[in-house]
Formats: sequence, C-alpha cells, structure tokens
Amino acid sequence: MAVPNELKKIALTRLKTAKILIDASDWDGAAYMLGYALECALKAAICKSLRLTAYPDTVKDGPIRTFFATHKFDQLLVVSGLQDIFNAAGNVDCFRHWSEFTVEYPGDWPSMRYNLGRMNQFDEKKARALHANLTDPQHGVLTTIKRKRRW
Repeated sequence: MAVPNELKKIALTRLKTAKILIDASDWDGAAYMLGYALECALKAAICKSLRLTAYPDTVKDGPIRTFFATHKFDQLLVVSGLQDIFNAAGNVDCFRHWSEFTVEYPGDWPSMRYNLGRMNQFDEKKARALHANLTDPQHGVLTTIKRKRRW
C-alpha cells in the first residue's frame, strides 16, 4: 500500500521524469509519465479526503473496489473530493486545464504502454500542452491541488 506522502513524491518525481522526456523529444513517454503523475496526485488527494493512512490496493467489495482500483481520472476525481475545483461550475481556468489534460487519456489510459496503435499519438505540441495543463503556475491541475492543500 502506498501512503499519501509516497504518492505525492511519486507524482512530483514522474512530473520531473516527464520533463526530462519532453526535453529528449520522447512525446509518448512524457505523456505516459504525466498521466501517471496525475493519477498518483489524485490518489494522494483521496487519502487526505477520506483520511486514509494508505491508498487501498485491495478492497473486497465489488462496487467499492471499482472506485479505488481504477486508472480513470473522472472516477478518481469524484472520490478525491476535488470536483468542487475541477468542474464547469468551479474555476473556469482550473476546469479548462483539467479538461484539456484528461481528454487526451480516454478510458483505460495506461494500456497505451502496451498498445502499438497508440504509439506516436503525442507530438511535441500535445506533450508540452499536457505538461502545462498540470504545471501552469496559476491554474494547473497539480499546482492547484498543491496550493489548495488538498493532498
């Protein structure tokens, strides 16, 4: 089980890894790392919101399990309690960054690491935009989560 501080550290480390990959023109690798960074950040926020000492890696109840054992950003957003920030009725800029980021990761996005058909899906423009959507100093998704102390 990952504890909240580990999840935050993983998120920030994957963000750094993504920047290294962007600088090396590995757009797909950077996009994958950025998705991983957001997932870990959301799971850290879930721990804080639900006052969990560790993110559950196994949950026996079927319906409850789907909320924890998922990679779907929208599901993780709901459980994290961050919907008040990243929705159309909240801050427009925060919602825009969330939407522009998550639209690039449909469904079970981690499958992109095994799917040759999804290789070369990201170019420089998309990878840099994804990075900016997480790190924009005012309204980036990870910036906002940190600033609002929600993880």
